[in-house]
Amino acid sequence: MVKCHNPYLFVVIFLILLSSFAYGEETKIHVIDVGTGDAVLIENNDSYILIDAGPERNTTASYLIGHNITDISLLLVSGISSEKTGGILEVMNRTKVHEYRDYGKSDLPYYNRITSHIRNESIPHTPLLSGEVIPFGNEGKIEVIPEIIQDATQTRDAIIKITVGKISTLLLSQNPNPQINITDPIQIIRVADHGSRDGYNARFIQSIQPEVAIISIGRETEGPNKATTMGLEAFGAEIYRTDIKGTILITTDGEKYIMGSSRSSPGGSISLVSVIETRPPG
Repeated sequence: MVKCHNPYLFVVIFLILLSSFAYGEETKIHVIDVGTGDAVLIENNDSYILIDAGPERNTTASYLIGHNITDISLLLVSGISSEKTGGILEVMNRTKVHEYRDYGKSDLPYYNRITSHIRNESIPHTPLLSGEVIPFGNEGKIEVIPEIIQDATQTRDAIIKITVGKISTLLLSQNPNPQINITDPIQIIRVADHGSRDGYNARFIQSIQPEVAIISIGRETEGPNKATTMGLEAFGAEIYRTDIKGTILITTDGEKYIMGSSRSSPGGSISLVSVIETRPPG
């Protein structure tokens, strides 16, 4: 791991490291600073996939427009909850969404307005299914990880795994201890339930041994639970919080990845935080 604390060296190191991606397809994963909510943007070859849209109307849409993103190839919604769906309509109003897919259903009026808008705009709409794999780019894929749920009446948001080559990011939602079968290494996780005490399970974290833990939480809160952050750090995970760092940016060529963050507008700089390279197989 390489860390730099001199702001004048950030840009130099960042450019050097990005140059090492020249021979591999670059993918960027933006964990957007939407407060206590969920919104993740995948950027690959000038194509954009948005997973969830945050809890507030304007936050995600403003981020997209501020970065000159007006065309979303696929909008995935991992659960019909306020933390994920509050910004959907504004995203659709301010960008062109080519396909919409969601996990679960709801009779809430807000969801009905979303589906009505989709019909009016003739946006293709199909359900997101457990076990499904959606490819993107040359070596990227989004997986809806099947979860064993003992109570058939219980509904949970989807667990999403984003993989680019050897680098995997696991997006947890409410459940800190999902009953899932994952055998490949997970380098990065988004912590369940925004870092609450109920969102941490030591046994699960020990089983996947993440190198990085991202907590998507708002600055209006008291921050994540201290026991949760201490537990993650005890297992060797480096923590990135959106309430402190703003939007978290993962840049990868499938072999290694760079963790960065940005609070500023798109014209501002991205602060290089650290670099971690994957270990060779075996």
